[in-house]
Amino acid sequence: MYQLKTRQICFFIIAFLPITKFFSLPSLITSFAKEDLWISALISLAIDFITLIPIVYVCKKTDKTFFEIIEDVFGENGAKIIAFLYLIYFMSKAILPLNEQKDYVEYTLYTLKPNVFYFLPLFILAFYMCFKRIRVLGRLADILWVVTINGFITLIVLSLSNADFSAILPIGASGIKNIVHGSIASFNWFGDSAIIFLLVGSFKWEKGSSLKILLSYVLGAVMVLLFMIIFYSIFTSIAFRQRFALTEVSKYTTVINNLGRFDYIGIFMILFSNMFALCLPIYFSSKLLDYIFSIKIIWISPVIVVGFQLIITLFLYQYFVSIEMFMTSYFAIYFFVFGNIVPIIISLITLRRNKYAIKEG
Repeated sequence: MYQLKTRQICFFIIAFLPITKFFSLPSLITSFAKEDLWISALISLAIDFITLIPIVYVCKKTDKTFFEIIEDVFGENGAKIIAFLYLIYFMSKAILPLNEQKDYVEYTLYTLKPNVFYFLPLFILAFYMCFKRIRVLGRLADILWVVTINGFITLIVLSLSNADFSAILPIGASGIKNIVHGSIASFNWFGDSAIIFLLVGSFKWEKGSSLKILLSYVLGAVMVLLFMIIFYSIFTSIAFRQRFALTEVSKYTTVINNLGRFDYIGIFMILFSNMFALCLPIYFSSKLLDYIFSIKIIWISPVIVVGFQLIITLFLYQYFVSIEMFMTSYFAIYFFVFGNIVPIIISLITLRRNKYAIKEG
C-alpha cells in the first residue's frame, strides 16, 4: 500500500527543501563568490535537478522502494553497505543546519539571555517523528507548504524596497574559480534529490507526475535564487558578515521602523516549517539504521541518531567553526558523491535493468 501521493511529494519539495538554505548559507557562499553567490547556488541547484530527472523516471518505471532497488543492484550485503554510507551522509548532513538553527534561535530570538537549552525541544520533535511511518511526511507537507510559501512571500515583499539589484552586476565578476568554490562549499545544504530517492516506491505514480515533481523543484529553486539575490542586493560588500540572513533581509524596511517588526510573522512561519525540515535527515537516518541492523524495537534507532546529534550540539558547540570548515571543504566531495553521483548511477542501472526485463519478457 502506497503511503504518499504525488501531490504530497510536490508539496514536500516546496515546503521543506528550500527553507534550510535561508539561514547561514547565503553569507557562507558570499564569502567565496561575493555578488555571484546566486550563480554558485544555481550550479548546485542545477546539479540537483539533473540528479532528480533519472530518479523521477525510476519512480515511473518501478514501484520498488529504495531498499529493494539497492538490493537488486548490489545484493543484500552490498545494499547494507550502501545504506550505511547513506547513514553517514544523512547524519553528517544534519549537523550544520541543526547548529546554525540553534545559533539563530539563541542569538536572534533570545538575545538577552541565550541558552543552548532553548533549542532542545527540537530533538524531542525529531525523536517523535522517527517513530512515524513515511505517511506522516505527506500529511505535514499538505499543511506546511502553505506556511512556507506565505512566510517566504512576507519576507520577500518586506525586503524588496531595500534591495539594489545593480549590486549583483557585473555577472561573473568574482571569477569561475570562486563561483565553483562557493558551490562546492554549499553541497552540505543541497543534495536534496537524495531525499527524494529514499521516497521512491512510497507513492503511486499518476499521469503527469514527472512534470509536477520537476516543476515543484523548479519553484523551490526559484525561491532560493530570489532569496540569495535579494540578500546580496541589500547588504552588498558586508553580506558575508550577515550570518543570519533570514532575519536581516527585512529588518531595515521603513514600514517596520514605523510600526514594529511584524516581519517576525513571516520569520516564525519559516521557522515552523524548518523545524520539520531539520528533522528529515535524522528521520531517514533512523530508517536506514533499522534496515542495516534489522532493528525491530522501534525506539532504538531514534535514540541512537537523535542522541548523536544531541551530543554534538551540547558538547561540541565550541568546535562548530572547525566542524563547519571540515564539512564545507574536505567532506564536500562525500556530499556530492552520495547526494548526486550515486543516485544517478543507481537510477540508470535500475532503468537499464527494467528495460532489459521488459524486452526479455
